[in-house]
Amino acid sequence: MRVLTEFNRRRTGLMSIIIVLLVLGVGQSFTGVPMLFAQPDYYAQFKDAAGIRAGDKVRVVGINVGLVHSVEINGDKVLVGFTLGSIQIGKDSRAAIRTDTILGRKDIEIEPRGSERLRPGGVLSLGQTTTPYRIYDAFFDATKAATGWDIDAVKRSLNVLSHTIDQTYPHLSDALDGVRRFSDTIGQRGDQFKHLLVNAQSLLAAVKERGQAITSLLERVDAFEQEVRGVVADNPNLGHVLEQLRTVSDVLVQRKGELAEVLVLASRFFASLGEGLASGPYFKAMLANLLPGQLLQPFVDAAFKKRGIDPEQFWRDAGLPAFRFPDPNGTRLPNGAPPPAPPVLEGTPDHPGPAVPPGSPCSYTPAADGLPRPGDPLPCALLDRGPFGPVPGAYPAPELATSAPKPNGLPPTPGIPIAGVPGLAPPDVLGTPVPGPPAAPPGARTGSQNVQTGG
Repeated sequence: MRVLTEFNRRRTGLMSIIIVLLVLGVGQSFTGVPMLFAQPDYYAQFKDAAGIRAGDKVRVVGINVGLVHSVEINGDKVLVGFTLGSIQIGKDSRAAIRTDTILGRKDIEIEPRGSERLRPGGVLSLGQTTTPYRIYDAFFDATKAATGWDIDAVKRSLNVLSHTIDQTYPHLSDALDGVRRFSDTIGQRGDQFKHLLVNAQSLLAAVKERGQAITSLLERVDAFEQEVRGVVADNPNLGHVLEQLRTVSDVLVQRKGELAEVLVLASRFFASLGEGLASGPYFKAMLANLLPGQLLQPFVDAAFKKRGIDPEQFWRDAGLPAFRFPDPNGTRLPNGAPPPAPPVLEGTPDHPGPAVPPGSPCSYTPAADGLPRPGDPLPCALLDRGPFGPVPGAYPAPELATSAPKPNGLPPTPGIPIAGVPGLAPPDVLGTPVPGPPAAPPGARTGSQNVQTGG
């Protein structure tokens, strides 16, 4: 191991001092190297300095990012130089001088705008800067505005205002007193108001919790509405059926008392009937055909109102669609019934159907002046208006095996005698009558009043 001598310690100490001096010198000289510590300068033009000085802060969105380093007069404007540290702003940015403290210290607030970057040394023009509104500006504007006043008019206005206040003083006092009492009432009811607000918050929370349930309910109601619309669209005569059902319901309501009485009498009858059946085999025998049917049938028909019914009115009241009405050029059945309706053409490759589109005029009950006749067996086929108004584009013609029009065809003629009320002519029926047997019994259903006898 080598031991340091006195000469070596001196040399080491001298070298240490030289190294420290070199470090300090180099460190002090770094601040003068622009490439290492220099910050870019930016400038903004203001119409006046507004109290800004070198050393004031520069802020971007409320954060200190730099300082003002110069304030110079540039013609009729003031050119303020400042730094932004590492922040970059756009060419369309805005600069505003604001009051930073109540003692009047100013700062510059930068509002970054624009996508094109403002290069170092760039200038924000006078149109991009604003200065604060100071007290002497307010006095100057007020003095400028007051120079054109009519002093006499102002005096008269103030006198009128003073007189008006004097006259309204009692009412104004009462109004202020009412406001004071209202304020006292609110102060006394403070706890109740707090309780009311708590209850309101609870109500809002409950409504919020039930919001999803209400939404689900509304969705189901909407789905139900869509289903109902589909049912109505698929059944054009549903409205007429519901109307008839309403009529039946009204009749039942009107006859509610009679129905209740019938049920009471029926209970007594069934009680007696049960006792009779339980007492012996007396109900096992039945007496029938005590009188000829030709004598009983008119009374049965009259009792059940089966005579004198107009067939076409009956079909219209029942809501029968127009394409289901009998063919007026057809032949009646042997028992005197009207001819069948024209066959529908559907369910085949040539006629896939439906033969009558739902909602078309032929799918509804025809009007009294639109009933089938020999000259026009299917009047509904030519209609361009539905029950709810005109149909845009009209409906396609129904596919029915309708007979050819016969302008000179046989109109509706009276039916068989048994269909009429005794003593009156039977109702008219469509179609060609079928002659019955020449020796038909009285009141026979197959007879016809149009039978031609020979001789």
